[in-house]
Amino acid sequence: MSKRSLEESRAGAHMSPDPDNNGLLPIQDLLSPGEEEHGQSSGPSKKPRNFIATVACETCRLKKTRCDESRPRCGLCKSLGLECVYNERKSSKRDQSLTMIMSTLHRLETKLEDIPTSILSDLQSLRSQIRPPAQEPQTQLSPAFGGDGTQPLSMLPPMGDNFTPVAAGDGDDFEFEENQPKSDSAGRVSISFSQHGVIVWPGARQILPKQLLAAYEMLGKNYVIELESTRPPLPMFASPYPLQAGDHWLEVLPLAMIRGLADAFFSVFNPSTPIMDKGFFFSFTLGSAIESGFGFNLESCIVLNVLALGCLAVMAYQEGNYPLPGTQGHRFEPPEWINVVYEEQPGLRFFNEARRRIGFLMCDNDIQSCQFYLLSSVYYSQIPRPMDSWTMISRAATCCLSMLTNHNVNFDEWEGDMKSRVYWNCLMNETILVQELHLPSSGLSRLEEQVPIPKFIGFETTGYASTRFNSSGVVDDSYFQYHFLAQVAHRIILTRIRHSLYFYSDSGTFPLPAINTELHHQLEQWRTNLPTTIQFNNAPYSSHPTPATPSIHPSPSASIASPVHLSSPRPRQTDPNHPLSPAIAVTDAMLKGRHMIARFHIGRPYLYKALRIPHLLTDEDFVQVRSGLQNAMDWPITQGIFRKMKSCIPIKFAFCSQFFGQILLFYCIANSPSARLRETLPDGWERWNEEMLGFLEDCAAHSPAVSQDLELLRYLWPEN
Repeated sequence: MSKRSLEESRAGAHMSPDPDNNGLLPIQDLLSPGEEEHGQSSGPSKKPRNFIATVACETCRLKKTRCDESRPRCGLCKSLGLECVYNERKSSKRDQSLTMIMSTLHRLETKLEDIPTSILSDLQSLRSQIRPPAQEPQTQLSPAFGGDGTQPLSMLPPMGDNFTPVAAGDGDDFEFEENQPKSDSAGRVSISFSQHGVIVWPGARQILPKQLLAAYEMLGKNYVIELESTRPPLPMFASPYPLQAGDHWLEVLPLAMIRGLADAFFSVFNPSTPIMDKGFFFSFTLGSAIESGFGFNLESCIVLNVLALGCLAVMAYQEGNYPLPGTQGHRFEPPEWINVVYEEQPGLRFFNEARRRIGFLMCDNDIQSCQFYLLSSVYYSQIPRPMDSWTMISRAATCCLSMLTNHNVNFDEWEGDMKSRVYWNCLMNETILVQELHLPSSGLSRLEEQVPIPKFIGFETTGYASTRFNSSGVVDDSYFQYHFLAQVAHRIILTRIRHSLYFYSDSGTFPLPAINTELHHQLEQWRTNLPTTIQFNNAPYSSHPTPATPSIHPSPSASIASPVHLSSPRPRQTDPNHPLSPAIAVTDAMLKGRHMIARFHIGRPYLYKALRIPHLLTDEDFVQVRSGLQNAMDWPITQGIFRKMKSCIPIKFAFCSQFFGQILLFYCIANSPSARLRETLPDGWERWNEEMLGFLEDCAAHSPAVSQDLELLRYLWPEN
């Protein structure tokens, strides 16, 4: 602040307030930080107040001398040759408030400027992780490599130069979009990615029956979470096997049964959800649990969860009429211990024993704890109990955050690679529930840049051969590892779809055609760049018996190098209605299903637009509506062998949620006043409606939320 002369100060003291200010001081004077208090004139006889330094140095204060406030030394200190020290004036509350406001505005401005750049850099970083360096030794290759081991096989296409996500936001921020009806500066309104959100689409509410909407209003928008959170817990009693074994029944379990259930787990669930390393499990974990008499340790908890899931796996073998692992024959033959799986909830006796032990180990955050919670999440998912599954995923995410932050992790070693495996399993399963139910996320997605995709480094120790424990007797581990990496890449594309396409505007300009074209291109690049061994036919999946299609395609040019240098899967022609094994059935159906799911989700914003402003639809919009509806039909996970082999269908609640929204969409399109829109319905959509309702009926017995969804859907056909 500049110093005023004595004359200016005296002149200012005689100035009267502006009459327009009602006797108050001008706002400029009030906001001047260096201004002294202004006293009102007490009378003409009082002498004008001399200038008082706002910040006098210590020397002038001690000598009670007027300080001229010169810097770095005032006139008096300079003449006396003394050090000039100023005490800084304390900020007033007004100054602090102004500083805080300006700081907040600056932070908001910086965040808004950085959002598009941060999203692009995150996606580019993830894309670079899908393409590991080509210089790594062949024995350490990731399944993302091509057959010659020199060129990375990119399953995730790069974003085009003209592709910029129109949505910007934190990947963890999955808010309920329908609570934000106001448009942004570009006139865009966010569309919910959740299929349970279809019921509140404005266009859908104009067509859906009034009774259905009234029933929904009575339930409330969070009825799924409330119903699943307040349902009775699982029974806590663990039934001994056999019944006469008493409280110590675990200690006398036949080793053949333990091995049979564990093999079933590793042959059905672990290939598609690679949480465990089979070699380490049989070399160390299982032995530690048995030696301790299934005591209170993490090894026992993990083994018990594996046995619980093994019971569900054996049920899948029986339903599909497949021979159990390690047995000779071509059909299911019940082992001597088959009665262990026959409970009201298969595997519950083992799961309850694991739950009883984990209470004393709940504060551990190491990799084994993470594996236990992920296995528990898979078990809850198979039942299905979505809120319990999400709770276990959240606990596993805490373990991941503890292991991966503030610690140096070598991802080129077996232990670090296992941490990468549990991280990606946890993140992908969490995303499904968080996006569908708008649950709070763990923040795990913020580590995507730091955690590479797994290389599937095999565990080896003295006297152990990694090829001893293949995950399937039909194909080797690499076949399923390719599937897992394809799942990682597919999740990234789905995130791009959500962040860039799920917007609407009354003008009809959104979704943008250029972004739609780019996303379709990236999805097809993902499909065509899949390793040869997991390539699939892009022909529509029929629910009726079709000619045999190759489940595993031969590679005439080169074999695919796996991360542990195993041989390539044997190319064989198989019947899609009876794949080679339950694990192959699940992975193949999920891979093709993901392609259809992504194409359907690209079409959903156009369905929203079609129901809300059908008069503004373009020819291209009708093409996208037709494509979205076509890809909502005949999902492989409900077809063929899965009509009877239901115990191994993954993420059942997620599929139930998808089918709930799809049935509503088909109804709205079929009852639209626009004849041209009704013509977009694909052939067989009514048959598919019946199949989806049948799937929901099967799961309704195990989930109150699915049961309630089914009750709402019955309002669509009150005559039935």
